[in-house]
Amino acid sequence: MAVATRASRDEYTEFLARLMHRRNRLRRARFHEEVPSLRPLPQRRLEDHTAEQIKVTRQSTVMVRGNFYSVPSQLIGERVEIRVFAEELEVWYASQMIQRMPRLRGAGKHQINYRHVIHSLVRKPGAFAHYRYQQSLFPRLIFRVAYDWLREHCPDSADRQYLTLLELAAVQSEELVAEALREAVECGAALDCAAVRERLPQRPPPGMVTPLLGEVQPIKLLAYDALLAVEAARARAEEEAA
Repeated sequence: MAVATRASRDEYTEFLARLMHRRNRLRRARFHEEVPSLRPLPQRRLEDHTAEQIKVTRQSTVMVRGNFYSVPSQLIGERVEIRVFAEELEVWYASQMIQRMPRLRGAGKHQINYRHVIHSLVRKPGAFAHYRYQQSLFPRLIFRVAYDWLREHCPDSADRQYLTLLELAAVQSEELVAEALREAVECGAALDCAAVRERLPQRPPPGMVTPLLGEVQPIKLLAYDALLAVEAARARAEEEAA
């Protein structure tokens, strides 16, 4: 079944609004008859979501209504509050919203963000071959191409090297790593970690500010001397006036 696009969802919502408006026009007279019998509205707004307390698994996932979702690996073993809305989920921890994500329909599905799990997978690369959600760890086709190349040319270190590439994408830039991989494929070059790193633009370490190089003009001290002379003359004038 085709997934509805954002445009089609908006059009469907507009269609429902028109349909409701048209049908309500036929009930307007009966509605006004019932208004005097209606009770006052509640003092506080009714919640538009339900909340569930869920423990994060060792795989950095939570199961909500029969579906699995990834959360940041720092939350492994912690209990988080999942707020279930009609169209999305919110993950709350320590009174702060950690993330918002679309809600899956049905059951037995999963929504895994590689950025949530990559740091824990890098520490145990041997588990990648049998990782339950492995297909979710290929954010673009070029990453799958790189993994297949590594398995063919570097079978003993394929999993470890691919996870390192994925970690580079999470930490630096997915777009830059993907572009480096595409350039390597076009040139027929290797797709191992060392080759990809060489193609990535060099960045200063976090927190380091790159100095701006330019010509430094000499300071003219005569202007300061003139300013000091003016201030001294002003101070003498104030003393004589006192």
